[in-house]
Amino acid sequence: MRIYSLLSLLSLAITASSKLVVDYNAEHDDDVSKLGFANLEQARNDKIKSNTNDLYIKAGEDWRGTKSAHFHRKKGYIRAEMHALKEQTKAGETYYITYSFALGAIPDSLMVLQWKEYEANTHGGANIPLSLEVKNKKISLEYQADGHSKRVAQWTTDVKPNTVYKVGLEILARSDNGHVKLYWGGEQVTFSTSKEKMLVGNMFPGRSDPKIGIYRGEEVETNSYVYQFQIGTEREDVDGSYF
Repeated sequence: MRIYSLLSLLSLAITASSKLVVDYNAEHDDDVSKLGFANLEQARNDKIKSNTNDLYIKAGEDWRGTKSAHFHRKKGYIRAEMHALKEQTKAGETYYITYSFALGAIPDSLMVLQWKEYEANTHGGANIPLSLEVKNKKISLEYQADGHSKRVAQWTTDVKPNTVYKVGLEILARSDNGHVKLYWGGEQVTFSTSKEKMLVGNMFPGRSDPKIGIYRGEEVETNSYVYQFQIGTEREDVDGSYF
């Protein structure tokens, strides 16, 4: 009984010290709700409350039969995204994100990840400080300094359909001297704009939350397959193969 009590206390201590705040793995048959809250839109501001045949996010398989969260959007529909850490992100915190996904099609202007601003928009804050966006069969990490600036590509590489990609992000959520580091396929990238491996800027205008899935690029019917998505506040909390 005494040994059992000590083990229970140790288990509670380990759980309390864990900083992994989002942990989804399709291989473990995790429910897609572990990714966050579903955002489904047929047209802008035309929100769909639950999955339909034309617009959904649900457990499924990719083109190979591998387990995944399956994001599907009919041509003309604008959004199938999961909103993680809704109203939970904090200024001054560092977030480590791992994200593995594949796309069934490569439409222009498709966003597969947003670090989206919510509170500062009303007074000139950046709408999307950071995004992973597809254009001309390439994917870019884009940065928007404030609400009066355009998003600018900081790094770009080729992207193909039916190919699994692994993304690692380190984001220091600060408006003053915040930063981002990007890892693609486990290798840290050098940003084309700064020629540095860390981009310093306004990464948290008011409250920025992560979103993943498929947004915009609605001229093409699109499927996305998500295999793993984690967010931690310490690097060692997330899958190290992404960094």
